[in-house]
Amino acid sequence: MRAPILLLIVLLAAPAAYGGMSGLGLGVHGGIVSGYDNPVLAQGIGDSLGIDVSDQMTDLGAHLKIGTFRIIEFDLSLDYAWKKQDLGSGIDLRFSDFSITGSVRKSYALAVVKPYIGVGGGLHWMAYSVEYGGQIVGVVLPEDESKFGYHFKAGVDLDIPLFPLTPYAEWKYNVIQTTGESTKYSSIMVGVTLDLP
Repeated sequence: MRAPILLLIVLLAAPAAYGGMSGLGLGVHGGIVSGYDNPVLAQGIGDSLGIDVSDQMTDLGAHLKIGTFRIIEFDLSLDYAWKKQDLGSGIDLRFSDFSITGSVRKSYALAVVKPYIGVGGGLHWMAYSVEYGGQIVGVVLPEDESKFGYHFKAGVDLDIPLFPLTPYAEWKYNVIQTTGESTKYSSIMVGVTLDLP
């Protein structure tokens, strides 16, 4: 628990310590999570119920970009990824991953296009439930989990001069330290950041 908190403190404190902030940005993003290889879903739930659990989820989130030097930026993100899978006879399996993550990234300015690469980590809260008619039913499922994870990412900003909105697209590879095997997945996001004065 101490490692994720320390990481977030460092990410927040670093811009102030180095000075020379180039700006802040606040934005929203959304996309698709694919290849969500969670052993709790695949083995604990899928095998016990005799079904193939889908590994694709929808993701929505918000982010804060913290500019420092021109070559380094920090960002904080809140994300909620979820899936509701029909098991038949009005029974649904619902699973979700809520995360708070921080990243440091290196940008390369190429006129209007600004590609970047980054690395980071944070906390993930994973929840599982079975519903019938919109009500949670008492099926024995693995307990919800709170785990630390890390990620690598690459993306591109569309930095249009004198325009306060910065659209972007991003690919991220995530690893969550779940019990037994790690949970690994990729996500593709598109979003927009409002540059704050």
